[in-house]
Amino acid sequence: METFKIGICEPDHFSNNAIDKLNEIGRVYFFDGKMEIKDFVSDKNAIFVRLSYLIDDSFLSKAQKLRYICSPTTGLNHIKTNRDDISIISLKGEYDFLSQIRATPEHVFGLTLALLRNYSHAFLNNENPFFNRDAYRGYEVYKNTIGIIGLGRVGKIIAKYYSAFEATVYYYDIEDIDFNHAIKCDSIETLIEKSRVIILCANYTPENEKMIGFSQLYLMKDKYFINAARGELINETDFLRLIEKKWFKGVAIDVITSETKESAFLKELLSLTAEQNIIITPHIGGATFSSMERTEEYVAEKLVNAIAHTLED
Repeated sequence: METFKIGICEPDHFSNNAIDKLNEIGRVYFFDGKMEIKDFVSDKNAIFVRLSYLIDDSFLSKAQKLRYICSPTTGLNHIKTNRDDISIISLKGEYDFLSQIRATPEHVFGLTLALLRNYSHAFLNNENPFFNRDAYRGYEVYKNTIGIIGLGRVGKIIAKYYSAFEATVYYYDIEDIDFNHAIKCDSIETLIEKSRVIILCANYTPENEKMIGFSQLYLMKDKYFINAARGELINETDFLRLIEKKWFKGVAIDVITSETKESAFLKELLSLTAEQNIIITPHIGGATFSSMERTEEYVAEKLVNAIAHTLED
């Protein structure tokens, strides 16, 4: 019987426990960059990917033996294949497990504090060596108003964080959710009007692409806006146009559209950070050692179980 081959496309700090699990069902290979990534996956039966590659049919053009794409992520907009002979194994829908993964909610809360307290400019360094506390006077979470668009896993956890700090929390979601830590709004526009800090936590689907456009962003005059969901949820052209007008009190983004290739939006946004309260992080919301190890182990176990069921059939 031919050995089942598993390729780890982004091996940096990949969980050793996950590797041990994968060794139970086959042989594990690690991409070292000495060949083209398309050649690396060409003879693999399963691959593990994070977010560094766009997994489309071009990427998979040589991978005729591939049957499983494993991604320890909740969002899958980096996987765009039409092949029906490939199964995707991910964290999507794994709500019980994900309720214990707190990296992204903590990052969102940290971005909130950083925006409110002007940390992007207040941290001292050789170019900014002066103690001038009044220049960076900010605001508190306490008694502030927070609006969360999308009350899923991340939204519910951060709502509890803000509630613990005695902020008033509002939410908008297409589902009617019974939740004690936030007040439901009947529209995104109403949520924006009521909130000083607006946080985008919605799941991405093709149906809600660019759900935040000019009409919603225009209502955020002198407010704080955070996107830690997906870049595709925002009309980045409208967003950039208003940022250039210094429309927002502060902006923090952890995600952009097309993260696997050069972004004109990111280039323009970076040019504006010196004069405005803008924070950009490179999709690190879920990137902690503990969370990534646990999610890799979970997805590895799902692959092991999938192979076992296949053998039983």
